[in-house]
Amino acid sequence: MQIDWQGDSALCAWIDGQQVAMLDISKCANEVTVNMLFVKPPFRRRGIGGALLRRLLQCHPQASAACSDPRLRALLDKTT
Repeated sequence: MQIDWQGDSALCAWIDGQQVAMLDISKCANEVTVNMLFVKPPFRRRGIGGALLRRLLQCHPQASAACSDPRLRALLDKTT
């Protein structure tokens, strides 16, 4: 699996040249907000979402405090 930034606001995961997941964020001053995490259904439950979140937290540790979606918040909490 390959994880790459797409601009400043999205992390994408690729497997065999196919985009399988995306993490969309917003940045404002020193705050980072997670807007959406999407993993294509056939690739779910393989740790791809967690890998994207870990990469995000490597670059922006403050992102763990700015997530309102309870499912995503739980995944962030497991990742940190």
